[in-house]
Amino acid sequence: MDSAFQKELTCFICLNYLTDPITIGCGHSFCRPCLCLSWEEAETPARCPLCRETSEQTEFKTNILVKNLVSLVRQDSLCQFLSSEEQMCRTHKETKKMFCEENKNLLCLLCSNSPEHEAHRHCTIKCAVEEYREKLLKQMRSLWEKIQENQRNLNKERRIAREWDLNMFMRTYLIRKEYRKLHPILLEEEKQHLQGLESEGEKIFQQLKENEAAMAQKRKHLREMYEELMNICHKPDVELLQDLGDILTRSESVQLHMPQPVNPALSARPITGLIDRFNQFRGECQPSGGTS
Repeated sequence: MDSAFQKELTCFICLNYLTDPITIGCGHSFCRPCLCLSWEEAETPARCPLCRETSEQTEFKTNILVKNLVSLVRQDSLCQFLSSEEQMCRTHKETKKMFCEENKNLLCLLCSNSPEHEAHRHCTIKCAVEEYREKLLKQMRSLWEKIQENQRNLNKERRIAREWDLNMFMRTYLIRKEYRKLHPILLEEEKQHLQGLESEGEKIFQQLKENEAAMAQKRKHLREMYEELMNICHKPDVELLQDLGDILTRSESVQLHMPQPVNPALSARPITGLIDRFNQFRGECQPSGGTS
């Protein structure tokens, strides 16, 4: 293959053939997952990893032409690999063209029809590669959406935790201020009120921190799975098929049970001394009974 042509189909970031290629404003193409990870924590506005031109793009579409070209190159490499002498079926001396989904083996047509494999589901290696690479890419897009959702929730939770500190300070200040207007005999009630408020506030703050930690842990697991999927997508076709294992099932599982932000609320704690004063005042203002 012409080296210049091969270079055009290579991602500058990972140096592998482009996977789910996207083309940005400057005209350079990259793997979608590579660019997403590169730009996730990049400066604003982001820059092209190759020419450093700034880009405001946030939405990307797969470059179908480049994707089809990469697919043709991969197919050519796959045919050359399967046609090599060391990959020939040792039993039938035939080229391996079939993929057994049961045990992830590459088989020649005669082996796939043998009693050992005839009950298994088979398809051509070419079709299997295309099918599973698309499944992996679909999972990666879904995972990326979950990563972004989790990050938004994490940012919101951190903001709530910061605001909670201010909320507790202001509430304590206002309660003290109201009690100072009342008779000194209510100091013990004030103390109990503030102690209850502090205890409840600490429990809610602890809940916020625990939920924040759960979100941070979820982010770690989502990113690890995303990178694992990306690494498999970048493998040569035969390795991709044989290294799949249960990764698709695990990818679906890690996207479940997304932690949601806490909506904290304190229970109502009336200042009873103030209520007593109000009731007393209302009683004093009632008109006295009598005859006219």
